[in-house]
Amino acid sequence: MTDNRPLVLVLLLAAGFLVVRVGVLVTSSIGLAGDEAQYWSWAQDLAWGYYTKPPMIAGVIAATTSVCGDDPWCVRLGSPLLHSVTAVLIYAGAVRIWRTSSGYAGAEIIGIWAALLWLSLPAVSFSSYIVSTDVPLLTSWSLALVAHVRVLQEGPDSSKGIWWAVLLGLALGLGLLAKYAMGYFLLCAVLHALFTGAVRWWLTSRALLISLIVGLAILSPNLVWNIESGWVTFVHVLENTNTVAGEGAAAGLVDYFRFDKLGEFLGSQFGVFGPVVFAVYLWRVVRAVRVTPSDGERFLLFFSLPILAIVTVQAFLSRANANWAATAYPAATLLVAGVAVEMGRRALLGISVAIHLVAALVLSVFFLDLPDITPPLKSDPLRKLRAWDAVVDSVVPILDAEPDRILLAEDRTVMAQLHYVLRDTPYRPLMWNYDEDADNHYELAEAYTPAPNGRALVVTEWDNPFPLLDQFWTVEALPPLRIPIGAGRERVIYRFKIDQWIGREP
Repeated sequence: MTDNRPLVLVLLLAAGFLVVRVGVLVTSSIGLAGDEAQYWSWAQDLAWGYYTKPPMIAGVIAATTSVCGDDPWCVRLGSPLLHSVTAVLIYAGAVRIWRTSSGYAGAEIIGIWAALLWLSLPAVSFSSYIVSTDVPLLTSWSLALVAHVRVLQEGPDSSKGIWWAVLLGLALGLGLLAKYAMGYFLLCAVLHALFTGAVRWWLTSRALLISLIVGLAILSPNLVWNIESGWVTFVHVLENTNTVAGEGAAAGLVDYFRFDKLGEFLGSQFGVFGPVVFAVYLWRVVRAVRVTPSDGERFLLFFSLPILAIVTVQAFLSRANANWAATAYPAATLLVAGVAVEMGRRALLGISVAIHLVAALVLSVFFLDLPDITPPLKSDPLRKLRAWDAVVDSVVPILDAEPDRILLAEDRTVMAQLHYVLRDTPYRPLMWNYDEDADNHYELAEAYTPAPNGRALVVTEWDNPFPLLDQFWTVEALPPLRIPIGAGRERVIYRFKIDQWIGREP
């Protein structure tokens, strides 16, 4: 008879972390960041794609806000929910991967530790308090890991394996709708099969074909949207890639290799993945040269190391953000938990979890925004999220008095924040497009078309947006709005009344 107690324990752990994190979100007075506000605005106009991202994040926000409203905590609610789901998938993956080498009971122990590690990872704690595209991506990736393991374990001629192939396709499709970085999964799977003779059959199997068909079917509405929109999302991703590559190439022969950016990226992985966990992972990678990995370790290395290698090279040539290697975390977490338990080093896992929980406590203090408690850091990393609601009081009276005046933004972040903080008013901002080429979602979908007698109220963080102001006959600069955001800092918002567009080129 199957013992369900380990699974019940994991479910309780996932639920416990979820309750605490939701409690912090509900209590927090921290507003949305610019990207978060933008994602919220996407959720008000659901589509199969957006300028910079596929549509999954908008769907997640639309689902949560339809239940509990548009307050910041509810906009972010999907993140802690999905991370708890991911922890359960991590447990399921550990049981399947480590069962052969560790036995059923040992695999369950590894699964419990892996789930606990995941729930406490610094990156997971931080992203549980914000809404980002990485969160649904990682849930989809973890589901794909479980499904792919089952496909390989069932073998080439198993009818049961076909259903797991369908699930793999579903996970691939959903992951690609979350973020195109899901494409790394296919790269890792192909590399694993190429270099692992026992599963090379997968490369020519009907299971792979079925997974690709299902995944493509799920992604197809986004592909159609991109075709109709001039492939804007793909172009944006390619432009980002080219920009990163160009930064390295432009540095010249002497400065081409960016050792400083390489160090920053690798150092950041100790922070987001946890110092002990990342150190154990690197140790196992180096040790693989002398000690042949088991089948499970081999699988997990192939689903983490190529991603870290690609992003590390990118950092070495130019730059790389810490979260660009996020899809390596599920497999790396499974690997570290398995290696530590099998080598009798559970104390390392306990130390790691303890460190993670201390970091989570400090992070929670930031988000709780308690007036009498100042976290022991030099700078408040959340200062950019503060005090946007105060802008409403400075804008609404002007628009109430002059209802024919259009609210206008010239920056994507300001536009997103205005869109969100004015959600309970009848006013919807529009976006100024300098060059008539769409460089962001708002310039694509909510651009301002000036009229000869047009009147607008410009809200900006730029004290002299002359390319815009020079195109209007009358410009009245209102007193700057200075909003304290804590620790002696302030946000300065500039407002201009502009009238009579004359169409002058900037």
